[in-house]
Amino acid sequence: MLQIEQTVAATHAARARNGWATVAALFLFMALNFADKAVVGLVAVPMMRDMGLSPAQLGIVGSAFFVLFAVSAIGVGWIAGRLDPTWLLAGLALVWVAAQLPMIWPASFATLVLCRIVLGAGEGPALPLAMHVTYEAFDDRRRSLPTLIVQLGATAGLVLAGPALTYVEQRWHWRATFLALGVAGVAWVALWLAVRFAGAPRMRVRAAAAPRAVTPGWRVLRSHFGSATVLTVLFQSFAGYAVVACGITWMPVYFRLGLGMPPARAGWLFGLQVLLQVPVGFALATLSHALLRRSVSTRIARGVLVSACCTVGGILLCVSFASWPPLAKVALVGLACAFATQAFTFGPQLVAEVVPGANRAAMLSTVHALATTAGLFAPALMGHLVASTAGSRGYEAGFGAMGALLAVAGVAGFLWLQPAKEGRGTR
Repeated sequence: MLQIEQTVAATHAARARNGWATVAALFLFMALNFADKAVVGLVAVPMMRDMGLSPAQLGIVGSAFFVLFAVSAIGVGWIAGRLDPTWLLAGLALVWVAAQLPMIWPASFATLVLCRIVLGAGEGPALPLAMHVTYEAFDDRRRSLPTLIVQLGATAGLVLAGPALTYVEQRWHWRATFLALGVAGVAWVALWLAVRFAGAPRMRVRAAAAPRAVTPGWRVLRSHFGSATVLTVLFQSFAGYAVVACGITWMPVYFRLGLGMPPARAGWLFGLQVLLQVPVGFALATLSHALLRRSVSTRIARGVLVSACCTVGGILLCVSFASWPPLAKVALVGLACAFATQAFTFGPQLVAEVVPGANRAAMLSTVHALATTAGLFAPALMGHLVASTAGSRGYEAGFGAMGALLAVAGVAGFLWLQPAKEGRGTR
């Protein structure tokens, strides 16, 4: 009996180590993902000069990224239940490499656009698949912290890509940044396969033993997209992505042209805003985990918590355009963005609780893909408001509109997020 208990304890310890090794690899995966997204913006000035690109053409390059983003996320998500996610994630990273390498030698505008379309197709399924693999490694009540860590990989990618890729561009050439990202992608694939096949044999056996039956697509849509919880998560994620997309595109411009800040100050203030997501995210994930350990319902520990974040974040955005000093406006908008990103941390956990494992990857990918369509519309709306309103009021009106949408999504969460109730109904 003692030997059996020791064997069980050793197995649980090994599973915990393997789970955290997977989380660490996925953190790097998301960091690389967002560094790949940011590279064109970071080298835009020398790239436009050397390739003879106009601002309009650069805008086309930015939009090209989203051409296949949502389609790819949905398509890969729906087949993920039939395939080993280890190889799917490795394949996505290699697609990113393939999309970067053509830019290391002289290329045409058409080649640049094609590379961004391919990159968007490879990055569309990245986050939902990473969440799916994370949820395979941890049971429902231990997912808050692992989810947050994987999500923070995106923050790390944005924070570190700026100085690192700028250094490469200034030290060698702007094309070298694409080569550096390609090499980093190959290195990540090697690390990922080592973690999954050398360091995590028990996880691989458990995954192989799990049933791979997948419900037909129309039945998944009918049974799960009729869920009030899934629809509300989609609404909150859409609103959160609208805020984040506007922030990435327009926040530095707002600091410089709207608030009259010099470039250096605008740059480090934008970095501080991104970093603010880390303590806010850790605090909320810790609170959620503590509530779950005290047997508080997931409706409160996840649903009410994320809804409060959306509501408060939306209110902060709406009041940020009052007559505050510039630094106060920066703080209000930064805190609001940090609250808005919690929709991406708690939303997948709520969907995973409602949707059974066989269909989880498909639903996570579909919800994520539909939410990211906000990136096609929100920056354009902000641009219209900026063009039609003088001074900082256009920027602030745009953030206020995004804030109103986010606040409404938060109120909807208080009313309709019922993960435990609906989760029991699907089993």
